[in-house]
Amino acid sequence: IHVGYFIPKGALVFPNVWKMLHVPRVYENPDTFNPDRFIPTQSKAAELAPRTVCFGFGRRICPGLHLADASVFISCAMSSAVFDISKCIVHGVAIEPVHENTTGTISHPKPFKCSIKPRSQKAVSLFQSVQLKLC
Repeated sequence: IHVGYFIPKGALVFPNVWKMLHVPRVYENPDTFNPDRFIPTQSKAAELAPRTVCFGFGRRICPGLHLADASVFISCAMSSAVFDISKCIVHGVAIEPVHENTTGTISHPKPFKCSIKPRSQKAVSLFQSVQLKLC
């Protein structure tokens, strides 16, 4: 029994992580994409990092937490090193990407248009050499 609720042995319990990450008293404007919220300033403390709940809790925490975190960081760093990623330009007007997610138990960002260009000819050569080795 936990807080008046009977949870039978072996029961499968799904915590509502989405709800935990959308509490307005913890996250200001929780539905707005704002990565700056996690960077403290002189006038405001950083908001609670989502990693405290999104990888699980206690003894059931994901054992791949650090591997996943490092892998995403390395992938983003390597992509940022060789590509310029910017808003898509159509007829001279920047298209503002709209953040939408799929629905379901596990949601993902929906595709959006953007411009991805190599930073240099060296980056193009690097990409082509890796591509040839994979084929």
